[in-house]
Amino acid sequence: MPPLFEMDDYNECMLNPEGTYCVSSFDLYSKGHSSLMHFIREYSAHKTKHFNHTRIYRGVCVTITCEHYFNASNITSDPGMILEGCINETVWRDYKIEARLSKLDYCKRHDDKIVLDVSDYIVATIYVLLVLLNIIGSFYDVILCDKDQKQGNQYLLAFSLRKNWAKLIAPAGSGPDPRLERLKLFNGIRAMTMICVIFSHTALVMSFTYIKNPIYLEKAYDDPLKQLLFNGSLVTHTFFVMSSFLLAYNLQILSETKEIKWTKIPMAILLRWIRLTPPYALIIATISTWMRHIGDGPLWPMVVTSEANICRQYWWANIFYFNNYIYSDDTCFPQGWYLAADTQLFCLGVAFLVLVQRSCYRKVGLVMLFLLSLVITAAHTYFQDLEAVVIQSPESYRSIYVTDDTFDLVYIRGHTNISTYIMGLAGGLLTYHWQKNEKDFSKYKKYRWAFWSQFPLGVAVILSGGFFYIDGYIPSTIVRVTYATFYKPLFQTLIVIFIIGTIFKIETVYRGIVEWRGLTWAGRVSYSAFLLHTMFQRSYVGGLTEPLYMTDYYVLIVLCASTFLSFLCGAGLWLCVEAPLAALSRALLSNKK
Repeated sequence: MPPLFEMDDYNECMLNPEGTYCVSSFDLYSKGHSSLMHFIREYSAHKTKHFNHTRIYRGVCVTITCEHYFNASNITSDPGMILEGCINETVWRDYKIEARLSKLDYCKRHDDKIVLDVSDYIVATIYVLLVLLNIIGSFYDVILCDKDQKQGNQYLLAFSLRKNWAKLIAPAGSGPDPRLERLKLFNGIRAMTMICVIFSHTALVMSFTYIKNPIYLEKAYDDPLKQLLFNGSLVTHTFFVMSSFLLAYNLQILSETKEIKWTKIPMAILLRWIRLTPPYALIIATISTWMRHIGDGPLWPMVVTSEANICRQYWWANIFYFNNYIYSDDTCFPQGWYLAADTQLFCLGVAFLVLVQRSCYRKVGLVMLFLLSLVITAAHTYFQDLEAVVIQSPESYRSIYVTDDTFDLVYIRGHTNISTYIMGLAGGLLTYHWQKNEKDFSKYKKYRWAFWSQFPLGVAVILSGGFFYIDGYIPSTIVRVTYATFYKPLFQTLIVIFIIGTIFKIETVYRGIVEWRGLTWAGRVSYSAFLLHTMFQRSYVGGLTEPLYMTDYYVLIVLCASTFLSFLCGAGLWLCVEAPLAALSRALLSNKK
């Protein structure tokens, strides 16, 4: 078959004063009978595991590869005609089939200039102000304030790198209530879940670019180990469980000393928005402005600039957390769907806990909400004829799921993830109740083997999604609906049991891992790492000047680099932005009135 992706030498092309480099796609066809074209269509029909090889993608230096078609008078008027004639000639010569232009994405020219606009200068000014505030706050703390005393201007001290560094490396679970010490496992779970998310996005963004050996990805579906990646989207929902567990648990502790009224609901939502939004808005602003200019490459406009253009249009949907409901064919900060869904579920969770405070009513309410969520998921899958899981097909990777109805209508929406959130709420309330009543869990330690079985059971649930990738198998409607309804709650049940068992010290092996002190800081900066990691991944693949040759080792190296940079720079973002602005908001809102 003709190579799916090919790229001319970009650097050589741009050395020519008249250099023009175009990125485009072409549809293959044959006017007469062609056994090769018939084979290509048959091969591409297996959409679950194969790319669409009837459409090929080319990065072409028009001024060199298509020199015999090139004419300065018409390259500016209709480069598409030149590209179609040039590529069609090459394909016909080598394969005796033809190619027509499907889409001319863009052309880059030697004399293209970087143009800065007002938004670029505004974002640069914000960065300068943040740097100055951190310098001023740090000097103020070191020179004028005693290290061991809470004194001085709290607004300036919020930006002290010394104080924020101390917070970053402080032991987990420290706080006024000794019960909080048992929550230190959450930093370990956050950090490890974040690494899993980075891993899945590493494979995604590498598949999003031009690949020299697409058969590597096509064969990956038959590798059981790689099925962990294709079905590992379940792991992301662990964040929902942790978020709701901590909401329920902390609100119960707060209710011991303060009366929780319905008037507190807007304040709780506002505090969450203030905590999440400043670093998020800064990253969205950076993507929308300076990310366009910090690199170059033949695919930079497709991988990096395209996201910047969308973010300039839809930034408001992201920072007000309903972007998971409005996008149709383009996405700004695609992984931001989680922040939107979690915020929507937080609003539901805090309203439920505040308005329904009697224990018996809460039990009934939680059960009803859980059952309602199952019905919602089943109804979506049945009436909209959706897949049981998000099928991670090669073409879905290339489009970042914008054409996947299962992803858009079920996976990323808030109301379709209520079940996992409810399980976290129930887990938090149960843990608080058992701690308060000093429930004895020592008698359950003899069942440690059952607790240890949770990891292989979780892996088994993830691998069960491979059932839907079997060649020739078309699952019935009842199978799809049943699996879609129960696979997320089943996996997250294991997570809730793990959290409760670790808090009550049922065993020491898993607990020793998630409570390891070395994961404490990583858990604290996991949100910043989440915001940053795709910026590094996109800029890497956007700067490639030749198709990427994928191997297991290469993916591992990119994963390690992404993880290292994300957590390292995430620590910087936490120290200079997330922690200072959180402390500043606390200082501003500390007035009891």
